[in-house]
Amino acid sequence: MGSDRAILLKGIEKSYKLYQSPMSRFKEALHPRKKKYCEDFYALKGIDLDIPRGETWGIIGLNGSGKSTLLKIICGVIQADCGSLQVNGRIAALLELGSGFNPEYTGRQNVFFSGALADIGRAEMEERFPEIEAFAEIGDFIDQPVKSYSSGMLMRLAFAVAVHVSPDILVVDEALAVGDARFQHKCMKKIKSFKGHSTMLLVTHDMNAVLTLCDQAVWLHEGSMVEIGNPKKIVDRYTQAFYEGGPPELPPDLPSEPLSESMPDNSLPEKVSDSEDDSSAVQPPLPLLENDTTIKVEDGATTYGAGEVKISKVAFFSHERGPVDAVYGGEAVSVHIWLEALKEIKDPVVGFLVKNKLGLEIFGFNSITLQTEFPPLRAGDCSLVKFEFIWPMIASDNYAITIAIADGDMEQCTMHHMVQDVMMVEVLRTQEYQIGLVSAEKVGVDIKLLDSGAAY
Repeated sequence: MGSDRAILLKGIEKSYKLYQSPMSRFKEALHPRKKKYCEDFYALKGIDLDIPRGETWGIIGLNGSGKSTLLKIICGVIQADCGSLQVNGRIAALLELGSGFNPEYTGRQNVFFSGALADIGRAEMEERFPEIEAFAEIGDFIDQPVKSYSSGMLMRLAFAVAVHVSPDILVVDEALAVGDARFQHKCMKKIKSFKGHSTMLLVTHDMNAVLTLCDQAVWLHEGSMVEIGNPKKIVDRYTQAFYEGGPPELPPDLPSEPLSESMPDNSLPEKVSDSEDDSSAVQPPLPLLENDTTIKVEDGATTYGAGEVKISKVAFFSHERGPVDAVYGGEAVSVHIWLEALKEIKDPVVGFLVKNKLGLEIFGFNSITLQTEFPPLRAGDCSLVKFEFIWPMIASDNYAITIAIADGDMEQCTMHHMVQDVMMVEVLRTQEYQIGLVSAEKVGVDIKLLDSGAAY
């Protein structure tokens, strides 16, 4: 196999024997004429794949189509009945939660055990361990047996190990369906960092992930390959076939409480002196920034900048419900940002950006785009910036908010403090049906019945 190929499969087949009962298996084993008491189930039928190095391929299909079986064969977990397989490079796999972990070992021991399986020496794993431990975010549980882990903790550690062993090929089988929203965003960002450098195989039911991340898509159905090609073309045809096979599951009933329809003013920066008493304000239970490189507590956000202005704390409010971490489309909300100037800033620009778990920028505002005058900041000044707006009608999911303060304009500026993914906001379903990522808040429809033969 040439060095430009990562994986090459030819004629891969895999079948399993299905017995009606344990007695049938026993009868077949002892029958003098080798009579069959089983049915052959073909999980894969003649699969051919030629995956170039450095590309990301998505594998889609209904449950039971053979996706996971294919990945297990590629990773060497199971053997194909016939066909040939060639893999060029080190594989890191996220197949089943904790697969490859010894439940009696601690998390730390399993990290080094996984490194040994990946042919990484002890000394090298010692160097990588602090980064793995920090990414997994399981705290003191790193020294507890993994049999005591929750599924989320197990997934965190398994993912952290897989992405930090420098894989040439990264294989992910729906592993990100488990875990909290913030960690899912963090994992997706890490996966995107591999794009173009490592070969990736993703099994997922998230068609947006296939469209966003993948160079090619593979559609499997009942063990056979239906089609390989451009992700958009494959996803369109797969979606068509899915809907022709039956209606999708209907969403649950919606809450009956009406949503706010009032539209507040745009962002209004306010100066706040150190001595001002704001004890009447609700103190947001959100992370405080300790310095320019570290955010306290469990957030996992990354932060950087020149540091002449600091974002000291942030909060997200519903105008009706107070501090919240979940919002309805069409609800009046506000993002509050507290700033501390360490040096004089002549042209401050402050704003925020909302991204989905794939890293797509959904919407955002800043003081320039809203044409709001932000006065210069002097050393020692404290400011509170409030962005007040109606949350847009976007698809139900978890979204990350990034906050930033800079000096300059939209063309050229100095970034003083950017905090990525500082908050997670869950968007609750606000319509019984929604088509696409964004929906218009109010749409008028006029329907007229015309007489037969009437002129249009």
